[in-house]
Formats: sequence, structure tokens, C-alpha cells
Amino acid sequence: MHHNIIFIGGIHGVGKGTICSKIADELDLKHLSASEVLKWSEVSSDASNKLVKDIPDTQNRLIIGLEKRINPEKKYLLDGHFCLFDSNGIPQKVSIKTFQKIAPIAISVVTTDIMKVANRLKIRDGKDYNQNLLNEMQGAEKSHAISVAKELNVPFFEIKNGSISELMNFLSN
Repeated sequence: MHHNIIFIGGIHGVGKGTICSKIADELDLKHLSASEVLKWSEVSSDASNKLVKDIPDTQNRLIIGLEKRINPEKKYLLDGHFCLFDSNGIPQKVSIKTFQKIAPIAISVVTTDIMKVANRLKIRDGKDYNQNLLNEMQGAEKSHAISVAKELNVPFFEIKNGSISELMNFLSN
């Protein structure tokens, strides 16, 4: 890749898209959603499905999609996940190889109150989600995000409860 991507991760319903749109508007960056880039609608017939049958395949689709879309002259916010639910509903870490190929200049993870996330998902997907499982997934997302940032030697930012000031300061310089 072109070292012009800021990766913003977090669990489903945490507010990644809203935060990315806000940052993109303020700093004139392009916002991409990993699910749009990898064409999740072609992988799963149910858009509210959070289970990923073949994680390596979806990540390969993401990389191929990014290679087609990324303009080296622009900066991008890519919202996606550090962990995904496999076909059995068990959280799995996305391979470090995926992030090495994306080559982000910074890593961020969005976290917030699990009750808020569960309520958003209920409204959006019409399903009740186990809050303990969501909490476990959020912890796994944050932990893996930190380890990916260390492995890639890039800055890490936690966007907790919508606070984007640290990341905005980094991106503005």
C-alpha cells in the first residue's frame, strides 16, 4: 500500500462510521468502510450478519479492494475490525499480515459503553446481543489494536466515548 491509511477499528455498533465521517469532513480525508471495500453484501446475504465464514478470504478481498481504490495522493480513514466473529460466533484476531499489507500510518480503536453498543445494534439489526460477549469482543479489539500498532511501529490512539482530540491533533500535524 501507499502508507496513507489511518485504520480505525472497533466492534460493530461502537460508532466507527460516525467518527470517521466527522474526522473526514473536518480534515478533508476520504472515509472507507472495510465492509464496503470487501463487498460484504457479496459475502453474506444478510447485512446484519456478524459471523464471518472465512476470515482469511474476507481479508484478501479487503486488500484487493483497497489496491483498486487507493490513490497515493490522498489520505484515507479505513474503518474496520481488529477481531471478527467466526462462523461459530467466537472472536478471532485478524491476522497481522492483513495490517502489514494495509500499512497504516496510525492505528485507532473506538471504545464506548457496552450498553450503548447493544442498544445501537438492537435498533440497527433488530437483534439482541449478549453484552458480556460484546464486552469481551471490545476488550479483544483494543488489545489486538495495541499489539498491531506495536508490531507495525505506528502511533496508537484510543477514541473513548467519542473523544477524537488526540487523533485529530496527530492528523493535523
